[in-house]
Amino acid sequence: MTRIHSLVAATALGLVCFYASAQRAQAHGLCAADEEPVFSCTLQGPSRKIVSLCASSASTQGEGSFHYLYGRPSKIELRYPASGNGHKAFTFTRLSYAGATFGYAHTLTNEGYKYILYSIEGTGFKRSGLLVQREGQVRAVHEAACRPLTLAETKNTDLVRITSQWKVDPDIDAHGLPSKN
Repeated sequence: MTRIHSLVAATALGLVCFYASAQRAQAHGLCAADEEPVFSCTLQGPSRKIVSLCASSASTQGEGSFHYLYGRPSKIELRYPASGNGHKAFTFTRLSYAGATFGYAHTLTNEGYKYILYSIEGTGFKRSGLLVQREGQVRAVHEAACRPLTLAETKNTDLVRITSQWKVDPDIDAHGLPSKN
């Protein structure tokens, strides 16, 4: 009987550790343990890929770097910039719509494509995700919404202040987010 109790206790402890590890991975997305996700979520679709905009721990002192990651923890498919300080590679644009609807978009351009991480919130709804657009085109070529309850946005006021001072994306500022249709 003692063996059964030990086995049950060990299984329960293992499940608790697994759940805690999964929660931590979800909260940090693809960002390293010493980085903070500015924006991160698991995208809808069968592949469950993750998109993350990460800030190094020194970013709040103005000395750190930012980078974009896309893929899975076991296989990063895109890291931008590949190395170095990436804060000049990103833009930040405030989004405003009629009524009490607002949001933001972080963008970067790499090899002829613009990657747009967005979050929009209004009365009774919240949408967020990734849009991919060819440079010079009006429509998005790919759109993936964040899975419900997976969005992690920084609450660090220093990071919010730093990213909100990045240059504005002129296309998004003038026309809003591109649609896939």
